[in-house]
Amino acid sequence: MKLYKFVAAWIVILIAVSACGAQTTANAADATYAYLQALASKDKDAVISLTCKESEEQAILEVDALMSVDAALKDVSCEQTGQEGDEVLVVCKGSLDLTYNDEIRAIELDKRTYSMKMEDGQWRVCSYK
Repeated sequence: MKLYKFVAAWIVILIAVSACGAQTTANAADATYAYLQALASKDKDAVISLTCKESEEQAILEVDALMSVDAALKDVSCEQTGQEGDEVLVVCKGSLDLTYNDEIRAIELDKRTYSMKMEDGQWRVCSYK
């Protein structure tokens, strides 16, 4: 009986530890927001982890393009707006503000619709229109 309790306790611990390491982006809108945060902070590894495999090279180029400017998200919120096949569509409000030599250029996020796809058990940005 003691062995059973010991094994059961270890199984519960392993499940809890596995859950802690999982992405917290339970829906496509949260994953899109996390992608934008990673992009603004120029976190290349996080951007890649939130991007579909076929779009990773483009994501790296986008991060590299931001290296010479300051970037910040302003008043951003994202929501799912529809679905096309196996892709979920997400639109975000707010802006990605880019600053270079004290000049701010705001990229209005509501002009883009992000196509999100479930890949390896996680929502990922595949493209935007």
